Amino acid sequence: MIENMITTKKRAIKLIKKADKYLELARWEEAEKLLQEAISLDAGNPEAYYLLGETLCKQERFLESIEALIKADKLLPDNPRILHLLGWANFMKGNPDVGRKFMSKAHQILPKDIQILCDLAVLENKEGNEEKAKKFISKALEIDSTNQTAQGVYKAILFFNQLRSEYKKKIN
Repeated sequence: MIENMITTKKRAIKLIKKADKYLELARWEEAEKLLQEAISLDAGNPEAYYLLGETLCKQERFLESIEALIKADKLLPDNPRILHLLGWANFMKGNPDVGRKFMSKAHQILPKDIQILCDLAVLENKEGNEEKAKKFISKALEIDSTNQTAQGVYKAILFFNQLRSEYKKKIN
């Protein structure tokens, strides 16, 4: 019986690793199928739920992504990667306050994570919180001024802030 459980868990781990490779190749459907199979073999594996949440998020299936990520968080509480993605999925689903809460918690755990800082900057900029957005993106660029994601977010923030300024001038 124990040997059978070990074999099942090993099979699940192999499926998760293969699904992760599919994720890298942007083959979302294949990854999703493998992760569903892995979960059916080992429903206690937080990595399977996290990667399923990522896969679903990439497909813009945010509600399903959130459901998978909540399961991952229950199995591995306060993991910054899970919290970050849970925050992003909530933000993308139209719940910026919930998204901010999860991403801020991830940021507290990993204060120098550039992706978390960039995503917080995007969220705050989208919500019209220009100063907060600038604060987050400035911190990301302080950590690594050559990071392409951070540079892109910085340019987007400047662009949208300029648009907002022009619209305000036209309205007034």
